Amino acid sequence: MAQPPFLFDNLLIFSALVATLLLGLGELGYRIGLHLFTVHDKARRSQIGGVQGAALALLGLLLGFTFSMGVDRFEIRRDLVLKEANAVGTTWLRAGLLPEAHRTPVKDLLRHYVDVRLKFERLASDPALLAEGLGLSGKIENELWQHAETAAREAATPITATFIVALNEMIDTDAERISAGRNRIPVLVVVLVILVAGFGCFTTSYGAGAVGARSAFANIALPLLITAVIALIFDITHPRQGFIGISQQPLLDLQQTMRMPLAK
Repeated sequence: MAQPPFLFDNLLIFSALVATLLLGLGELGYRIGLHLFTVHDKARRSQIGGVQGAALALLGLLLGFTFSMGVDRFEIRRDLVLKEANAVGTTWLRAGLLPEAHRTPVKDLLRHYVDVRLKFERLASDPALLAEGLGLSGKIENELWQHAETAAREAATPITATFIVALNEMIDTDAERISAGRNRIPVLVVVLVILVAGFGCFTTSYGAGAVGARSAFANIALPLLITAVIALIFDITHPRQGFIGISQQPLLDLQQTMRMPLAK
């Protein structure tokens, strides 16, 4: 999978660059607008308000639309954690119905599978470690499927069939999680939001300069507030890169269940 540009790989770097850009455009807009105030260009000054309002309205729509896209992707990833835990748990229970020759090896593989998922989820901010974790998960799935094929040949019973169905759902859910992890907001959408935000900060400060009244809100607070919203959208869209993560508690609970001694 092709990696996104470096700008979109780190929340702190991304936020700092966006804040610098918006603050810089705000300062530039103020200085250019101040020229209108100096030369008393009332005709051009009167056009600023409409452009400023349109730019900020468009920015609000884009931020709302992009935030909605980010939340949808976040919720899908969160729900898939529970779905995967349920699928692995069902496979674990049905593995207990397999012949003894497969029962213990399959349960050991499932236990190792959950351990791998949790270990590499914590390290997933590193693309190399993420790829390693996905490779190990795929290898375990292949070994589990080999046990399923052998068990089906040895005992083609409805019990074996139910185990195969559960294992198949577990593998499918893994593929869904991988796909959801790659489903980010398109880079062009993020770039468009930043461009409109920059234009909005520029026109707001331009208007302040045109009337000769510098406002700390227009020149500093507004760019930083917009940066905070864009950073939040980035964070929920890239749960492995920022501060807002997706809880792995369903898998942690399952891990504890798998480690409990069987009742006799």
